[in-house]
Amino acid sequence: MTNANAEEMAATINGCLPHVKVGTLRFWGEWFGRPYDNVHRLVECSTERDVLILRFNEGESLTLWAPRELTADERTFRIADAERIRWEWFSYGRPKVAENKFYMEFTKEGFAVTVATDFHPPKEGFRPSVKHAAVEIL
Repeated sequence: MTNANAEEMAATINGCLPHVKVGTLRFWGEWFGRPYDNVHRLVECSTERDVLILRFNEGESLTLWAPRELTADERTFRIADAERIRWEWFSYGRPKVAENKFYMEFTKEGFAVTVATDFHPPKEGFRPSVKHAAVEIL
């Protein structure tokens, strides 16, 4: 586990590519899609100040502000905490154009996490929790 700044995390992740865990994303306990129903492969990582930007094989991007505590290898991908996370993706099976691009944004405020999205939320609503890692690939 690395407790580093965004730039050091990017160097660690890029040093592991392409041998980084692939799988389904989860943000503070909230699955993107159904559990284990999709596979995301990390292909690139960069930074802008203390912002970590991860790019995935289907054109998706994951942006983390002030990320903390990284674990990245073939079996585990986990970032324990962040101030904010923004996941952006194109509707799968449709052209990769602006009107097919969606986002989910998670903001940590103390011991609570709020969610904003332009995609339809799950029927039961969002229930993110700081008891879970900010980002995991499972």
